[in-house]
Amino acid sequence: MISVVIPLFNKESYISDTLQSVLAQTFSNLEVIVVDDGSTDGSATMVRAINDPRVQLLEIENSGVSMARNTGITTAKYNWIAFLDADDRWAPTFLEEMVQAIEDYPNEKIFATGRSMVFTNIEERYANTIIPAQGTTGLISYFEVITKDLPPVNSSNVLILKQLFQKRGFFREGMRQHEDHDLWIRLCAKHKVVFINKNLSFYKKDIANSASQSVYIAKDFIRYMQTMVEVLPLLSKKDTGFFLKYARKFIILSFLINSSSYTGKERKQLLKQAKKIIPISGRMLLKVASVLSFANLYGAYKKMKEG
Repeated sequence: MISVVIPLFNKESYISDTLQSVLAQTFSNLEVIVVDDGSTDGSATMVRAINDPRVQLLEIENSGVSMARNTGITTAKYNWIAFLDADDRWAPTFLEEMVQAIEDYPNEKIFATGRSMVFTNIEERYANTIIPAQGTTGLISYFEVITKDLPPVNSSNVLILKQLFQKRGFFREGMRQHEDHDLWIRLCAKHKVVFINKNLSFYKKDIANSASQSVYIAKDFIRYMQTMVEVLPLLSKKDTGFFLKYARKFIILSFLINSSSYTGKERKQLLKQAKKIIPISGRMLLKVASVLSFANLYGAYKKMKEG
């Protein structure tokens, strides 16, 4: 049996379709927990209009997506937790494929499927040279995959054993950016991901409002680096190498892109935390970036990496 957790905030135009994609699953032994995070539109009304006893609506004061997801996790009565954002959807066999994978890999705790980003006029399929071939299922290292491209796990394509949250922690409440990545690296520190490479999850991408287009808040950046430091001792030697490769690139690029938006105090705090992960050459680059225009340095860094 599976508990589906859907955080909801002002998605009245999408939530009905999202719920219908869950209720139309070929695997029907489930509960759906919609956590309305203080919506100010008609989102909650749209959920109440769904006449299905498997759907329950929890309404909380606006506290952010992490609190909403955590509320759903703690409320869930089943051992397996699936997440779905309120404007995303699943193919009808999403949960059926997950259940089959659990039977095939009974000792694993984290499962994910192939996915597509859905733009206004096109869909873009997730691809990575490390994941299993199209149509197949296999075990992957989360940390190896992120050295090549986007993570194999997102908030609409994953199924996780509930007990794992109690062991590794929940979503960081208060984080507004990368709160999901922060959790995935904690959960995957001791576990492989069973990846079903079939196009079963559809993630709506609004370019205009994408978090990638906004400044990376210094507080969230620091918190994410702190988690990186916490996770490193838990990794195997092989995954440590993969993770350091990813972390160093991520930190340097994020700092160069956003440094002009940070205060002097924030830059110092970020540099202090980065020292625990970044080698001397990278730290020197960050120090220069903290006092000079970031634009030229970022362009120079990109040319250096390409060359």
